[in-house]
Amino acid sequence: MAGRVVILLVLLLFAGCGAFGGAERQTVTPVPVPEQSQDGRVEPALTEDAVDARRLAAAHQRATRTRSYVLGMRLSLEWGTQIVSLVVDDRYHYQFRTEIVDQNYTRRVYTNGNRRYVYDKRAQGAWTTARRPTPVSGVLDPDPARLIEAYLATNVSAERPRDNCDTCPVILTATDPPAAFEPADNYSVQAIVRPDGLVQSLTVSYWDRSRNSLVSYEIRYSAVGETTVSRPTWVRKRWGNATDSDLELSDSQ
Repeated sequence: MAGRVVILLVLLLFAGCGAFGGAERQTVTPVPVPEQSQDGRVEPALTEDAVDARRLAAAHQRATRTRSYVLGMRLSLEWGTQIVSLVVDDRYHYQFRTEIVDQNYTRRVYTNGNRRYVYDKRAQGAWTTARRPTPVSGVLDPDPARLIEAYLATNVSAERPRDNCDTCPVILTATDPPAAFEPADNYSVQAIVRPDGLVQSLTVSYWDRSRNSLVSYEIRYSAVGETTVSRPTWVRKRWGNATDSDLELSDSQ
């Protein structure tokens, strides 16, 4: 999908994310900043008989750090469902949207490298701008790499491509919950990993006995390296044709 990408609410779930509505968080260990590997491909994280979740998370970070992409996430916990859409041109040029289904809450962020524009329905419909652009890592909580490390830190099986295909993905599956997520029933995780280490999709589902509720989520990347971001309609409607340097775009507006 070359050129401009039309923003869709791609479904994606993430347990333990920055949830609204007072939901209790599940703790996941932050991924350390990895040293640059001589081989950026996924092989160091996947061997014939094991999957190193920490190294896979680091490879995923490297694969997304300098590339454009569309990311969709959907989280379902006992308090409700959260949907996230993120369209990234680079780390300071992106559009972000999150909503809580059936709770009348939406938050939008657009950053173009010079200014950050925000609409937050929870804050009485506040519209704000600021000359303090936030990197894309600052709007995602948690970073998908943390989820990759946390939920694949268990016994994982790998379905590898036939005929030594260098461009085909590896499919990872797990049915044993990591100790950090016990007690859990019907644990199921699947990840599709590209040869460059990017985890193209991650789906998780299990019954959390401590909360007596189903946890399910999905993370999905698309249009990797083929995404551009333009000034969104909601910014144009609110601020018209004002440029990023116009005085009328005060931080308090």
